[in-house]
Amino acid sequence: MFKTKKLLLFVLLGVWIIQAAACTSSSDISASEAEIELTLQAIYAENTAQALADAAVVEAPTKIPLLMPGEPPKPERTLKDFDSSIRAYENRAISGDRFLDSMYERPFTSQEMIYQPDLDIYTVDFAHDDDFFYFTITLYGMNPVKWGLNGMYGVEFDRTKTGRGDLIVWVDGPQEEWSVENVTVYTDSDRDVGGPQPIIADADFEGNGYDTPIELEGSKTAFARISPEESEAIQIAVSRDLLENPAEFLWGAWADNGLRNATMLDHNDTMGPGEAGSPINTDDNYPLNALYNLDNTCRLPYGFEQMGASVPGMCITQAPAPEPEPASGQPQTVCTCLRWNFSAYPPTCTLWDCN
Repeated sequence: MFKTKKLLLFVLLGVWIIQAAACTSSSDISASEAEIELTLQAIYAENTAQALADAAVVEAPTKIPLLMPGEPPKPERTLKDFDSSIRAYENRAISGDRFLDSMYERPFTSQEMIYQPDLDIYTVDFAHDDDFFYFTITLYGMNPVKWGLNGMYGVEFDRTKTGRGDLIVWVDGPQEEWSVENVTVYTDSDRDVGGPQPIIADADFEGNGYDTPIELEGSKTAFARISPEESEAIQIAVSRDLLENPAEFLWGAWADNGLRNATMLDHNDTMGPGEAGSPINTDDNYPLNALYNLDNTCRLPYGFEQMGASVPGMCITQAPAPEPEPASGQPQTVCTCLRWNFSAYPPTCTLWDCN
């Protein structure tokens, strides 16, 4: 429409110029040409401004509101992590850290081994509704120096059930209400998280871990907040659509105020045990060095039942044969191994937690 109108105006004005030239003097023609030029410029400016305004209206993006989580339902499962507070006064952990297997129990500073209760995961509750999966990460306490929960807290997902994490959600500085502020989500575009052997240490592997941030929009979103019931707990809500509606997956939790770098996962692929250090004072690599202020958990399954540890990184559970046979309708006792002796083959459990 704009081009057609402009062409018509130019044609009419051209005819006017020819007619005027035939019956006016040269001085009058010059004056008429000047007036015509000013008129053309005014018309062009007006139509250009209108065209730009119309384009802006047409191209303005429509912002889709974020799907909001509700209140987490009653927990379906609770993952209990190792407790480093037991010997924190001795500047050491007693169990739970297996560097070569990507299990870290390191809520201590480097070298000095000062205990950080806001990085020591106590439990993780899991629940879900029609739109979201909910994770409540409870820590042993607040940071005593800079009061509060000062780390980055996250949930890592393995949707392929291979041990290779493929999506991680982090929050750094959660708000009191559900918010996407300070929430970041990363995926792995080239699937090199974990190196050639997921979970297991791969010496000299050079990868870039979680390398791609995901933009939160519409129903593909994640929120976080401080638990309204407990100030020492972080709640993270991850929408089903963000995870692409998986029927099955494994999940585990993280607390990190050390390297704080998702591109370095898995950590045991980017450094050796000597460089990383150890929180166990009987280990030759004690104390902690490059890998510190860190805690993670094993992974629990969603959507399927799994006994043993056929998936790397999965929590090892065992349902012992009841003796005597439980009465009809009584639940079977389920035990989780808290401490394994990996020097034996096959590995044997030395500490059980049964419920």
